[in-house]
Amino acid sequence: MAKNVDTDALERAAQALGTYIADVSNNIKKMQDAAVDCQDNMGSDVVSQKAVAKLQECAKELSATLKDAEALQKKITDKKRQIEDYGSSF
Repeated sequence: MAKNVDTDALERAAQALGTYIADVSNNIKKMQDAAVDCQDNMGSDVVSQKAVAKLQECAKELSATLKDAEALQKKITDKKRQIEDYGSSF
């Protein structure tokens, strides 16, 4: 027995991922700005440099997570389109 796929649910999932992607992107920018501010204000202070390095590492890891979320969003959108195209062929 075939299962019905709710394309509206797929759309909501893709939109939720879009919101997640936008929020994480915004937070990455904030982290990068904080790292620059820290470096500008504290100079070569060892503790500050460690904090800057941690912020940069975290931003890099979050950026990788974004790539995964974007790939998942594309798969969901492609599947939704595929289902809609298949349904309209009848």
